[in-house]
Amino acid sequence: MRKMAFLVHLRDIEDLAHVLPLPKFLFGKILRRPLLSLFWKLKGRNGFSVVSKFHVNSEADGHIILIWLTGAQGRYPSKNKMVRKRILEATLYAQNRLGCSVVGLGALTASVTKSGEWLAQAPEVKVAITHGDSYAAALAIQGVNDVIQKISLPKKDSVLAVVGATGIIGKTVSLALAPNFDKLILIGRDTFRLKTLQEEAQKCGCQVVIDSDLIQVRNADIVITATSAPKAIIKPEHLKQNAVVLEVSQPRNVSPALIKQRPDILLIDGSIASVPSNVKFWWMSLPPYHTFGCMAETVLQTIANDNNHHVGKVDPLFMDIVMERGRDFGFPAAPFTSFGKSIPPNKFLEIFSK
Repeated sequence: MRKMAFLVHLRDIEDLAHVLPLPKFLFGKILRRPLLSLFWKLKGRNGFSVVSKFHVNSEADGHIILIWLTGAQGRYPSKNKMVRKRILEATLYAQNRLGCSVVGLGALTASVTKSGEWLAQAPEVKVAITHGDSYAAALAIQGVNDVIQKISLPKKDSVLAVVGATGIIGKTVSLALAPNFDKLILIGRDTFRLKTLQEEAQKCGCQVVIDSDLIQVRNADIVITATSAPKAIIKPEHLKQNAVVLEVSQPRNVSPALIKQRPDILLIDGSIASVPSNVKFWWMSLPPYHTFGCMAETVLQTIANDNNHHVGKVDPLFMDIVMERGRDFGFPAAPFTSFGKSIPPNKFLEIFSK
C-alpha cells in the first residue's frame, strides 16, 4: 500500500484548540506570546508532529504532519531559511521514517518553498512533491461557473475580481475564467507580473483592470481570494452589495466578522473536495467528509501511482487529469458551504433577485 504525507501549519495560534483539548481563549490571550516564542525555538524532530493518520480503502495510507508555526510566522522574511529547513525536515521524515512516496504542501508550506520547486530540487528529496494547486484551481474554476449558473449572472457587464491574481492559483483561474466575464479586475503586489497577466487575459476579449488597491474589488459581482496573506485582508468597504466571494485562501482573507457586518455578502468556502464516507481524518474546522483541494490532490496522486513532481506553474492539461481522478476515486467537488456550514438554497435566489 502506498503512503503519503500532507504538510500543514497553524493558521493562527487559536488553531491549537483543534490539537490540544484546551479552551480556545487560552491560546488567543494568555498563551499566545509564550507559545509563539516557543515555536521559533523548536529544533529538528520537535518542529513538527504527525497529528493524524488515515486510510483510503486498501489504496493509500495517509499522514497529516503539522509544522509548529503559524501562518504569520511562516511569512517572516528574516526567518525564511529556518522555515524552509523545518519544512524540509518534515518532508524527509515522511520520506525516510514513514515511507511515503508522495508529500503534499498545504497553505503557506507551498508558497514558502516557491510552490514546491525548492523542495523538489533538494538533492536529498526522493519523494514526489505536489503543491496541490492544480486541483485547488480546478475546483475554484468549477465553483465560479456553478455560481454563475445559480445566480443567472449574464456575461454582459459581469465583473470578476481575483485577489492574489499573480499567484499560482490566481493566475490560473484568471486566465481560465476571463472568457466568461465582461470585465476582469486583477489585484496583486507585483506590477510587472500584473501587466504581463493583463496582456494574456485581454486576448480572451474581456476588459482587464489591474491594481494593488483592494478598493477596486468593490466593482466585482464575484470575487476570488487566492493570496498567501497570513490574515484577513478583505474589509466591508471592499465588496459591492450582494457580492459573492469564493474564498480559496488559507489562512482566510475574509473573516466571519465581515459577514456579520455585511449579511448581504455570500461567502463560499472555495476549492473544497468531498471525501468518501469511509475515510476519516482530523482536520481543522472543516465539516465531516470535506477536505481542501490541495489535500485531495495529494491523496489522488498517491492512489494513481503518480511519482512525478507537480510544482511551480499549474499545467491546464494536468488540471483535467486531476479532475477526472477526483470523480473516479470519490473526491469530487463538495457541495457549497460558508465557514463550514451549508448554504440555504434561497441565499442564491436572494442574490439573483437583487
